[in-house]
Amino acid sequence: MRKTGILLAFLAACHLAGGHWLFWQGAAWAGMLLRYAHSYGVETGFAMTFDGKHPCPICKKVVKEKSKEHQSSRTERSRDELGFFCLSAASVLPPLLLSPERPPLDRFCPASRADRPHSPPPRRLA
Repeated sequence: MRKTGILLAFLAACHLAGGHWLFWQGAAWAGMLLRYAHSYGVETGFAMTFDGKHPCPICKKVVKEKSKEHQSSRTERSRDELGFFCLSAASVLPPLLLSPERPPLDRFCPASRADRPHSPPPRRLA
């Protein structure tokens, strides 16, 4: 069970780092290398695979999707998208929970304290 968790965490980290694009690009290079080496020979096939002048459809798709993903990650989120993270305590608590027996939370906020904190007890010399 622990090994499965470690494997899932590793796969999630690879996905977040863009490892899925590396997988597709590697598969595209392997297919291109086999196809070009079969048609033109190993040396020429290797050169044609990695020169960037002869991309296959998978390579084109990977480049397109990576650039689209990069552009979408650069756009900043508006406050409306993050609105529920920026709620105040008063808007989260329903008014029915506040009664004379339970005073509002504003009275317990550290910023509203008027008295000074107690001084620490003196240290004993050993």
